[in-house]
Amino acid sequence: MIALLAVVLLMPRPDVTVKAALRLSPERRERVAELQAAMLGQEDPLAEAIELADIYLDGHRPDWALATVGGVLPLHQDDYRLHQIRAVAYADRFESAPAFESATRALALCERPPPAVPPCGEAARSRLHLLHATLQSVAGVDMRGNPALAKERIFEQLRPTFIPKRPLSGPPAPQKP
Repeated sequence: MIALLAVVLLMPRPDVTVKAALRLSPERRERVAELQAAMLGQEDPLAEAIELADIYLDGHRPDWALATVGGVLPLHQDDYRLHQIRAVAYADRFESAPAFESATRALALCERPPPAVPPCGEAARSRLHLLHATLQSVAGVDMRGNPALAKERIFEQLRPTFIPKRPLSGPPAPQKP
């Protein structure tokens, strides 16, 4: 009787569509499995955690990325790459305050990396400066409560030639020749 009840409750309906939890190419999903297995067998899987968290961010799974770097962060508090991943993941979750805090920490560590951490190159430093400035523009904004304001501030920060929208009422502003 209990087995029959379990089958009825756990069996999906015929019209249920099953979707992959991580929408990536089969090769990338295979790489995820390899990295997860490698992480289980190592005491300090820093490189695997960084690569896996980046894949999770590409697959729009910021919670998984945070959990992945959270496991190695206690051993590597001074690694700017982990804080950068956290900043992007929090921003992807629309949590501006912790995203900005993580970006600030990552940028500070990038500017003066400890000897045990790989140096922060010019490309990484430029990305961190852009990430930090962008997150600073929305640090005080409730991104979930007011996504339009957050979007406008992000676009304003990312576009060097940002032109604000003109008001819907009234005549257009005169153009200079």
